[in-house]
Amino acid sequence: MNLLDPSWARIAALVPVVVACAEAGDRVAHEILQDSVEELALSVKAVVQRLGLCGEDAKGSFPLVMVGGVLEANNKWDIGKEVVNHISKSYPGVLPIRPKVEPAVGAALLGWNFLLKESHMEPCKTSEEWNCTVARP
Repeated sequence: MNLLDPSWARIAALVPVVVACAEAGDRVAHEILQDSVEELALSVKAVVQRLGLCGEDAKGSFPLVMVGGVLEANNKWDIGKEVVNHISKSYPGVLPIRPKVEPAVGAALLGWNFLLKESHMEPCKTSEEWNCTVARP
């Protein structure tokens, strides 16, 4: 691995190492994870605000799809849960969704539902039909 390569894939590849160090009690690794949680939460909040996903009172509900290895739970660190906890302080209507299928499958299902809607057919609507779970903070 080239440590000077700033690509996200290279950085994300270090997450398991940082998590393992944090779980072993390393203070610096813990701070890195905490900073990462705060930065992810700030990014999500910026998008939510910009797109007006939660209504004018900031209490409306909106889905937050949790994908990517960084957001998967570990023994002591659940980065995804921590991100949702940070977001829910400002936006209590956040509805975290952890898909059970690969992103490409989800994109295909969204496209399929769009086509069904355009043809005036009934699209799939339930989380069971989409094969995903709605996680609660």
